[in-house]
Amino acid sequence: MWLGELTLDALILSQDTALCCTFVALLKQLRSRRSSAGLSFQTLVLFVGARCLHLGSHVIGLHYLPEVLPWFPYLFLNVAGALLGIACLLVFVRCYYSSYEAEKDSFGIGLLERLDCLPKSGPLRHRPVFASLLIYSATLMGALLWYFVRQSQAGFALGYYCCLYEAMSAVALVPQLWMFNQDRRVPAPLATFVVLVAVSRLCTLGFWTAYPTVHPWRVPANRSVQIGSEIVNLLILSDFMYYWLRSTLRGDKDVVLPL
Repeated sequence: MWLGELTLDALILSQDTALCCTFVALLKQLRSRRSSAGLSFQTLVLFVGARCLHLGSHVIGLHYLPEVLPWFPYLFLNVAGALLGIACLLVFVRCYYSSYEAEKDSFGIGLLERLDCLPKSGPLRHRPVFASLLIYSATLMGALLWYFVRQSQAGFALGYYCCLYEAMSAVALVPQLWMFNQDRRVPAPLATFVVLVAVSRLCTLGFWTAYPTVHPWRVPANRSVQIGSEIVNLLILSDFMYYWLRSTLRGDKDVVLPL
């Protein structure tokens, strides 16, 4: 039992560590290239928002409580992750926004752009602002739909809070993968960012898979939904992970995607 509880603690700690390190990889990408080229602003906004939202789980008592390891590293990693995420966003906007490839960060607005339906005036005339607002609005609606699928014994507010975090985490990488399919060549730090996200999701999947073995009498009602969600998230990343592994074994400097 002690070893099982330690395994669960370690899986969540590894997940938090991987997510915290994703922002280190993004900062390295920005500083090494002195450019924001190739980085999706939509992904960055969603990812930072998700980490800040996750930080609130400590305040309202929803975060996992370790049974063997001390609780402080979990809080430290989540605070550090949120702060690093905000730092990434500030560095992107204040230092490297001029090199941002807005025309490639077109997930969700490509069709509207072709139909000439984008706003012509006001703050939403700026393409990145409109794209971020659009994907956030879609995520809010998606979280509401997810609420009716995901079982929760808590009230609507707490249930929707969890659904919103999960929806933001699931959607966050999609604009970045969309940009990858246009560039076809991904720099190592940016590839590391995606790999770390995949590692964090593998840890989450391992946690939910192992949980009934450790605690057979208190398995959460939404465990099967969580497992299914993480499998879908990993399947979305599987194509990129294959080419990352292939490029790594070949010794390529960048990850090269097929046409």
